[in-house]
Amino acid sequence: MTALAIASFADEAAFRAGVAKADEAGRRVVGLWSPYPVEIGAIGEEMAAPIAWIAIAGGLAAAFLFYGFIWWTATQSYPFDSGGRPLHSWQVFLIAPIEFGALAAGVAGMIAFIVRARLTRLHHPAFDIAEVERASSEHFVIALACDADDGGDVLALLADAGAVHSRMVTR
Repeated sequence: MTALAIASFADEAAFRAGVAKADEAGRRVVGLWSPYPVEIGAIGEEMAAPIAWIAIAGGLAAAFLFYGFIWWTATQSYPFDSGGRPLHSWQVFLIAPIEFGALAAGVAGMIAFIVRARLTRLHHPAFDIAEVERASSEHFVIALACDADDGGDVLALLADAGAVHSRMVTR
Protein backbone atom coordinates (compact mmCIF):
# COMPACT_ATOMS: atom_id res chain seq x y z
CA MET A 1 0.00 0.00 0.00
CA THR A 2 1.40 3.39 -0.89
CA ALA A 3 1.58 6.18 1.62
CA LEU A 4 2.79 9.73 1.95
CA ALA A 5 5.34 10.95 4.45
CA ILE A 6 4.42 14.55 5.18
CA ALA A 7 6.70 16.81 7.20
CA SER A 8 6.54 20.49 8.05
CA PHE A 9 9.53 22.74 8.54
CA ALA A 10 9.76 26.00 10.47
CA ASP A 11 12.05 27.89 8.11
CA GLU A 12 13.21 27.92 4.52
CA ALA A 13 16.73 26.63 5.23
CA ALA A 14 15.44 23.47 6.89
CA PHE A 15 12.91 23.07 4.08
CA ARG A 16 15.67 23.22 1.47
CA ALA A 17 17.74 20.75 3.52
CA GLY A 18 14.77 18.37 3.66
CA VAL A 19 14.26 18.54 -0.09
CA ALA A 20 17.99 17.99 -0.68
CA LYS A 21 18.13 14.98 1.69
CA ALA A 22 15.04 13.45 0.09
CA ASP A 23 16.60 13.92 -3.34
CA GLU A 24 19.91 12.38 -2.23
CA ALA A 25 18.06 9.39 -0.76
CA GLY A 26 16.23 8.88 -4.05
CA ARG A 27 12.79 9.57 -2.66
CA ARG A 28 10.07 10.86 -4.97
CA VAL A 29 8.80 14.28 -3.97
CA VAL A 30 5.04 14.39 -4.43
CA GLY A 31 4.30 17.87 -3.16
CA LEU A 32 5.96 21.01 -1.85
CA TRP A 33 3.98 23.74 -0.10
CA SER A 34 5.37 27.04 1.17
CA PRO A 35 4.02 30.43 2.24
CA TYR A 36 5.89 32.16 -0.60
CA PRO A 37 7.55 30.98 -3.82
CA VAL A 38 10.80 29.11 -3.12
CA GLU A 39 13.15 28.29 -6.00
CA ILE A 40 14.20 24.70 -5.36
CA GLY A 41 15.81 23.74 -8.67
CA ALA A 42 15.78 20.32 -10.27
CA ILE A 43 14.59 17.51 -8.03
CA GLY A 44 15.61 14.01 -8.99
CA GLU A 45 15.70 13.04 -12.62
CA GLU A 46 14.32 15.47 -15.11
CA MET A 47 10.80 14.37 -15.97
CA ALA A 48 9.50 15.73 -19.23
CA ALA A 49 5.77 16.09 -19.19
CA PRO A 50 4.24 14.05 -22.01
CA ILE A 51 1.34 16.49 -22.34
CA ALA A 52 2.74 18.15 -25.47
CA TRP A 53 3.40 14.81 -27.15
CA ILE A 54 -0.09 13.59 -26.26
CA ALA A 55 -1.58 16.78 -27.71
CA ILE A 56 0.44 16.42 -30.92
CA ALA A 57 -0.49 12.75 -31.29
CA GLY A 58 -4.16 13.46 -30.61
CA GLY A 59 -4.22 16.33 -33.09
CA LEU A 60 -2.47 14.41 -35.85
CA ALA A 61 -4.60 11.31 -35.33
CA ALA A 62 -7.80 13.36 -35.42
CA ALA A 63 -6.67 15.28 -38.52
CA PHE A 64 -5.80 12.08 -40.41
CA LEU A 65 -9.03 10.38 -39.35
CA PHE A 66 -11.05 13.43 -40.37
CA TYR A 67 -9.26 13.58 -43.73
CA GLY A 68 -10.01 9.88 -44.21
CA PHE A 69 -13.65 10.49 -43.36
CA ILE A 70 -13.87 13.31 -45.91
CA TRP A 71 -12.14 11.19 -48.55
CA TRP A 72 -14.47 8.25 -47.90
CA THR A 73 -17.64 10.35 -48.04
CA ALA A 74 -16.58 12.20 -51.22
CA THR A 75 -15.18 9.26 -53.19
CA GLN A 76 -16.80 6.08 -51.86
CA SER A 77 -20.00 6.79 -49.99
CA TYR A 78 -21.54 9.59 -52.05
CA PRO A 79 -19.47 10.49 -55.12
CA PHE A 80 -20.77 13.70 -56.64
CA ASP A 81 -19.32 15.02 -59.88
CA SER A 82 -19.42 18.80 -59.64
CA GLY A 83 -18.20 20.65 -62.72
CA GLY A 84 -15.74 18.01 -63.79
CA ARG A 85 -13.46 18.27 -60.75
CA PRO A 86 -11.89 15.05 -59.50
CA LEU A 87 -13.65 13.22 -56.69
CA HIS A 88 -10.54 13.39 -54.53
CA SER A 89 -9.61 17.05 -54.55
CA TRP A 90 -7.11 17.22 -51.69
CA GLN A 91 -6.71 21.01 -51.85
CA VAL A 92 -10.34 21.47 -50.83
CA PHE A 93 -10.26 18.62 -48.32
CA LEU A 94 -7.20 19.90 -46.42
CA ILE A 95 -8.68 22.91 -44.60
CA ALA A 96 -11.23 21.15 -42.40
CA PRO A 97 -8.87 18.41 -41.10
CA ILE A 98 -6.28 21.03 -40.11
CA GLU A 99 -8.87 22.95 -38.11
CA PHE A 100 -10.30 19.80 -36.57
CA GLY A 101 -6.78 18.57 -35.73
CA ALA A 102 -6.01 21.83 -33.92
CA LEU A 103 -9.23 21.51 -31.94
CA ALA A 104 -8.51 17.87 -31.10
CA ALA A 105 -4.94 18.72 -30.04
CA GLY A 106 -6.28 21.28 -27.59
CA VAL A 107 -8.82 18.86 -26.17
CA ALA A 108 -6.25 16.04 -25.94
CA GLY A 109 -3.79 18.36 -24.18
CA MET A 110 -6.44 19.47 -21.71
CA ILE A 111 -7.47 15.89 -20.93
CA ALA A 112 -3.82 14.83 -20.56
CA PHE A 113 -3.21 17.72 -18.17
CA ILE A 114 -6.24 16.86 -16.05
CA VAL A 115 -5.27 13.19 -15.84
CA ARG A 116 -1.56 13.89 -15.20
CA ALA A 117 -2.30 16.45 -12.49
CA ARG A 118 -4.74 13.97 -10.93
CA LEU A 119 -7.48 16.59 -10.94
CA THR A 120 -10.05 13.83 -11.28
CA ARG A 121 -9.47 13.10 -7.59
CA LEU A 122 -11.78 15.35 -5.63
CA HIS A 123 -10.16 14.91 -2.21
CA HIS A 124 -6.68 14.02 -1.01
CA PRO A 125 -6.01 12.78 2.54
CA ALA A 126 -3.05 15.16 2.87
CA PHE A 127 -5.41 18.10 3.03
CA ASP A 128 -6.82 16.82 6.35
CA ILE A 129 -3.49 17.59 8.04
CA ALA A 130 -3.35 20.96 9.77
CA GLU A 131 0.26 21.64 8.72
CA VAL A 132 -0.64 21.34 5.04
CA GLU A 133 -3.57 23.68 5.56
CA ARG A 134 -1.33 26.25 7.27
CA ALA A 135 1.41 25.92 4.64
CA SER A 136 0.11 28.94 2.79
CA SER A 137 0.74 31.19 5.78
CA GLU A 138 3.41 29.87 8.14
CA HIS A 139 4.80 26.40 7.38
CA PHE A 140 6.98 24.78 4.74
CA VAL A 141 5.65 21.30 3.95
CA ILE A 142 7.10 18.45 1.92
CA ALA A 143 5.32 15.23 0.92
CA LEU A 144 7.29 12.15 -0.13
CA ALA A 145 5.94 8.96 -1.69
CA CYS A 146 6.84 5.79 0.17
CA ASP A 147 5.56 2.35 1.05
CA ALA A 148 3.87 1.76 4.37
CA ASP A 149 6.70 -0.54 5.53
CA ASP A 150 9.54 1.96 4.96
CA GLY A 151 7.63 4.96 6.30
CA GLY A 152 9.66 5.04 9.51
CA ASP A 153 12.89 5.44 7.56
CA VAL A 154 11.45 8.30 5.54
CA LEU A 155 10.14 10.05 8.66
CA ALA A 156 13.57 9.64 10.31
CA LEU A 157 15.20 11.12 7.20
CA LEU A 158 12.91 14.14 7.36
CA ALA A 159 13.44 14.52 11.12
CA ASP A 160 17.21 14.56 10.55
CA ALA A 161 16.69 17.38 8.07
CA GLY A 162 14.95 19.47 10.72
CA ALA A 163 11.27 18.65 10.40
CA VAL A 164 9.11 20.09 13.17
CA HIS A 165 6.15 17.76 12.58
CA SER A 166 6.03 14.62 10.47
CA ARG A 167 3.48 11.89 9.93
CA MET A 168 2.34 9.21 7.52
CA VAL A 169 -0.84 9.47 5.46
CA THR A 170 -2.31 6.46 3.68
CA ARG A 171 -3.54 7.20 0.20
